[in-house]
Amino acid sequence: MIINRKLWLILIPIVLILLLVGGYVALYYFIPEVQPCALLSRVLPPSLLPPNPNVHDLAFSPLPGARAITGEYACSGYRIEVPDNWNGDLIVYAHGFRGGAAQLTVTNLPVRQEAIRQGYAWAASSYRANGYNPLDGIEDTRLMIERFKQTVGVPKQIFIYGTSMGGHVTVGSLEKYGGEIYAGGVAECGAVGGAAQIDYLLAANTLADYIAGTDMFAPQNKGLQAQTALLDDKIYPTFGSTPTFQYSEDELFGGNDPAPPLTLTEKGKAFRDGDIYLGGGHRPFAEEGFAGSYEFLLYAPRAIYALVPSLVAVGTNQNTQYQIDPGFGYTAEELNANIRRVAADPVERAKYAFTGNLRVPLLTIHDTGDAFVPIYNEQVLRKLVNDAGNGNKLVQRAIRRFLHCDFSIQERNRAFNDMLNWVKNGVKPEGEDLSGSLLNAGLQWTDPLRTDDPGHP
Repeated sequence: MIINRKLWLILIPIVLILLLVGGYVALYYFIPEVQPCALLSRVLPPSLLPPNPNVHDLAFSPLPGARAITGEYACSGYRIEVPDNWNGDLIVYAHGFRGGAAQLTVTNLPVRQEAIRQGYAWAASSYRANGYNPLDGIEDTRLMIERFKQTVGVPKQIFIYGTSMGGHVTVGSLEKYGGEIYAGGVAECGAVGGAAQIDYLLAANTLADYIAGTDMFAPQNKGLQAQTALLDDKIYPTFGSTPTFQYSEDELFGGNDPAPPLTLTEKGKAFRDGDIYLGGGHRPFAEEGFAGSYEFLLYAPRAIYALVPSLVAVGTNQNTQYQIDPGFGYTAEELNANIRRVAADPVERAKYAFTGNLRVPLLTIHDTGDAFVPIYNEQVLRKLVNDAGNGNKLVQRAIRRFLHCDFSIQERNRAFNDMLNWVKNGVKPEGEDLSGSLLNAGLQWTDPLRTDDPGHP
């Protein structure tokens, strides 16, 4: 049978469209790991995006005297809670890094009960995809605010509260939208140094490579399998311990748990000492924090390098000055002369770098011993903000604990309420200088002190 030319011109586009649609449906519903809705969001406006099959577990029970609203917008799931006595203000929550899992979930605001008690509504987004994606977090939080306005009403004032990677979202949001959208914010355990967090992880891993005699950037070590083999076959045996301790940053509320066990060789102890200096210097619970973050510190950056090399290209250790104490078999001069130096991609780095242009108040709290997102971030942020002439808009506090994002509800509520009082009544809260020695940091702000705290009465 001969099909005439006109019929071919009709059939070919139809077949192509069917193949395209069929392929897209297969990708969308049967290969969720590629985050198809997030990919589609790069080319379509929010109003044209289909539901995201990766969004899960949105339902939650409202507190007494409040109502819960859930839904999805622009590929992101969201939760909203509005008290019956809503005061007209909104707190938005920016969550932390969740690895590369396909499933997208929403975490409740850490100061949820305090916010509802005072009449504040809150809202939190899953973001459109998991991974280290603070840039998406900034925009997805903004889009969620638009959805809140459509669903609930236009807030009088909007505040942002961020955890871990959400600290990057918080600072980035206040630099970009402070005064326009946001009136102020709180960041806890945050990657508030922007690109400096990637610098830290890069510096720590090049230090580990030098001491262990490996090289994550060698051509033969491309890919996740090779990076995992470096850790399992070379680095962990050389340092003397394989990570067995894991925790969720969303489940920490200032407990008194013992430090996780970690048995290190002399080389492992040398790496720990050098990493403590990279994270901000000797400080309360730094060794315990290293044990708690051992896996995150080494595995997460290498997995990101294998899967998203453009993100690692944000970081550089070209100007890093490595330090180490006497007695570990190395000198600072040796480390600085021999550790591999890595340059950043200026285009990629510019996406994650902060300017210090805080337009509205920001209050931060940070665990002293955190070795995954260390307090070094706070030191970088302070310099950036001061250099930009905005030092009066930043208050920082240290909390004397060692796990990443381990705060009591008292510490969180205090930071939250002090920030609100600062914005609403002009009463700037007290903080502390985190740019120098941190040995006595956090005594005023830690509530309660751990029973093994060296500053405990």
